[in-house]
Amino acid sequence: MRALIVLLLLMALPARAAMDITRELEVPEHVAPGQPVKVVVTFWTDSWFNPPPEWPEFKIINGSLLTTPLPNQLLTRQKNGISWSGIRMERPLTAWDQGLLRLPALDVTLSSPGQPPVTVHLPELKKEVIWPKGVEQPDRFLPASHLEMTQKIALYHASKDNTLHAGDVVERTVTVKAGGVMATQIPQLLYAIPGTDTQRLTPVNAVLKEGRGDVEGGLREERLRYLPSQAGTITLPPIKLRWWDTAHQQWQLAELPGASMEVAQARAAGSESALRGTTGEGKWLTALSVAAIAILALLIWFSRRVLWRSYNYLRHVWRRFWDPVQLPELSPTKRGK
Repeated sequence: MRALIVLLLLMALPARAAMDITRELEVPEHVAPGQPVKVVVTFWTDSWFNPPPEWPEFKIINGSLLTTPLPNQLLTRQKNGISWSGIRMERPLTAWDQGLLRLPALDVTLSSPGQPPVTVHLPELKKEVIWPKGVEQPDRFLPASHLEMTQKIALYHASKDNTLHAGDVVERTVTVKAGGVMATQIPQLLYAIPGTDTQRLTPVNAVLKEGRGDVEGGLREERLRYLPSQAGTITLPPIKLRWWDTAHQQWQLAELPGASMEVAQARAAGSESALRGTTGEGKWLTALSVAAIAILALLIWFSRRVLWRSYNYLRHVWRRFWDPVQLPELSPTKRGK
C-alpha cells in the first residue's frame, strides 16, 4: 500500500523537462561583403515547449541581420538514449564591408512554467569576409550564385499608323533574377538618354522562393519610359551588369542589347488620341471576332429548321392576339315587340 502511495505522489510531481539551445553559422568557404549567409538558432527539449521559443537577441560585429523572413523547421535527435524535439530558426545575415564577421559569446536563459530556469552558454562565432580581387565599384558590387537578366521594349503610339512620333512613348523594362541575394542589392540599370524626357516607374522588388518556402534569391523589375521630344534617332544603350559568381568564385558579365529607333515629327495639333501600345493584341482581337462570327453562322445554319418553326409559331400567336373578337350585344334588340 505504501509503495502505491509513493508511486502516485511521484506521478503527481511536475515533470522536469531538459532544455538546450545551439547557434551556428552556415557559410561557404569564401564570403564577400554583401553576400547573405545564415545564422541558425535551434531550441531543444525532451518534453514540449511552453511557451514557444523566441529568437534571442545577440550582438553582431561588422554585420547585421536582414529582415527577410525564413520558415522555421521541426527537428528530432537522439542523445544518451533520449529523444529530443527541436525548433530550428534561421535568419539571413550579411557583412557590408571587409573584415571579421563576429557573433560574440552569449549566455541565454531558458524558462518554462513549473520548471527551473536553464542557462546555456553559446560560444563565439566568426567568419572572415574579403573583397574579391578586381572590385571596381563597391557600391554596385553584386554577389550572387546565379543571375538571369531579360528586357522588353514596348512602343506606345497616339495613332494607328505604327510610326514613332515625337510625343509618343518608348517603355523599357529590365528584369533581373539573382540567386543568393536580396532584391534591394540589385543596382539600378536604367538611366535617361539625350533627346528624351523620362518617366521612372516604381521598381518592383520581390523574393524568389523554392520548395517549402526557402528564400532562393531576389527579383528586381525596373521600368523607364522615354518620351522623344523631337524628330531624329533615339538609341537605347546596351546594358552591362558585372557580378561576382559566388558558386564559381569568378566575375561574370550579363549583357542586354540596345536598340535604335527613328522618330518622326510630332503629329498635327488636334489629332491626339489615347496612346496605343504595339503589343499585337489587335490581330488577336480581329481573329477572335472572325471566329465568333463563323461559329454563330454555323449554329444558325444547322438550326435553321427549328428557327423557321419557331418563327411561324410566334407569328401565328401574334396574329391570333390581334384578331378582333366578336362580343354579344349588350342591349336587347326586340324591346318594342
